[in-house]
Amino acid sequence: MKITKWDEQAAEDIGHAFGYYDYGQETGMGVFYSSKEAVANYIAGYVRMAFEGQMLYATSERGEGYIAYTLPGQKMNLKAGMAILKALFRNMSLKEMIRMGKALSKGGRSLQDRMKKEKKDFIFVGMVCVREQYQGQGYMRKVLDMAFSEGNRLHVPVILETDAKSKCDKYMHLGMELEGVRYMGAYGKMYDLIKYPN
Repeated sequence: MKITKWDEQAAEDIGHAFGYYDYGQETGMGVFYSSKEAVANYIAGYVRMAFEGQMLYATSERGEGYIAYTLPGQKMNLKAGMAILKALFRNMSLKEMIRMGKALSKGGRSLQDRMKKEKKDFIFVGMVCVREQYQGQGYMRKVLDMAFSEGNRLHVPVILETDAKSKCDKYMHLGMELEGVRYMGAYGKMYDLIKYPN
């Protein structure tokens, strides 16, 4: 279901799930931020962006799991753009943003960028999250199935990128294929995944 009413608690819960994710021995994108709390706050801002851009969906009214995705040709509106800019500048210093930009550049072009250049249609998943109290109950599959169903309906692939092999493995278990790995040196790796329509 598409989210049409803002829920601040849900945004904070999603932010916390991302910000305090246990990477084990891996290096995730949180390395670019000053603290786990800064990551959590940025992600809560990302959720606001997805809501304002009408890209935010949930498994049910209880909000066990959430996904943010854009359909082919869907553009970010002004409110969504302002929300993501606020999230960035409130939670990252300019120095941190530059460092992240350089690291991502070092890793090479993302699958999203390559598909855009080739003018191929796709659904881009920008965020997947199961709130912590509902994890381990099968909601990740239900969340992804929303995007996969849209991909099947529109006959386009669903793509996403993630910053940890542990996350990548979960997506592959749920039906996605690993398209490529981008190496960012000391800042870890980014994994590009794709699910072709049935």
